[in-house]
Amino acid sequence: MGSLLLREWAGFQQFPSATQNKLIELLSKLKQENVNTLTILVMGKGGVGKSSTVNSVIGERVVTVNSFQSEALRPVMVSRSKGGFTLNIIDTPGLVEAGYVNYQALELIKGFLLNKTIDVLLYVDRLDAYRVDDLDRQIIKAVTGTFGKQIWRKSLLVLTHAQLCPPDGLNYDVYCSKRSDALLKTIRLGAGLGKHEFEDYAVPVALVENSGRCSKNENDEKVQFLCSHSVHTSHI
Repeated sequence: MGSLLLREWAGFQQFPSATQNKLIELLSKLKQENVNTLTILVMGKGGVGKSSTVNSVIGERVVTVNSFQSEALRPVMVSRSKGGFTLNIIDTPGLVEAGYVNYQALELIKGFLLNKTIDVLLYVDRLDAYRVDDLDRQIIKAVTGTFGKQIWRKSLLVLTHAQLCPPDGLNYDVYCSKRSDALLKTIRLGAGLGKHEFEDYAVPVALVENSGRCSKNENDEKVQFLCSHSVHTSHI
């Protein structure tokens, strides 16, 4: 069903010093709370950058990226350890096949996750996709039907290809806000959540650029601008 690669987190050393220090601080806080393992599930349509995001998080090319097909044919879990802490990240097949929801992929993922506890869902889509349609809502509905509403309490909406120039001369922040609003509304409607109920879920948004074009700060960290909903800056 998948491969388990448990080894020392060698890619950690590839991150800028500032990023390493932040991660060490975060891992220390988690260990103080007796949290020694974090398992991240990555889902979304094919071609949105799921595998590239997995590689960026790990700091190594651990899963294959193919521009001409869905990133993974079946779920794959990669594990890395650092100072007694284990990070598991699960790459998954695309959730669309031939223009329809890929229910077979969802069943593969569900079976793969048997006896596994998911701490974080990264729901990945592209920032540079300009429309949200009924298929997006159907995907969210199918994910909810497979894993339950509670999966969205653990979710982070990740928007890739964030190093872009918005269309029609739109301000970058305005464009990000509109794109985020549209997808968050789709998650709310697809998951069957009322407005006030969805506010309790507080799904954050992260902007990610996995290519070498990503902007960097003075500490050589890859970063993106924050849009109005975003509470995370990408360091990948």
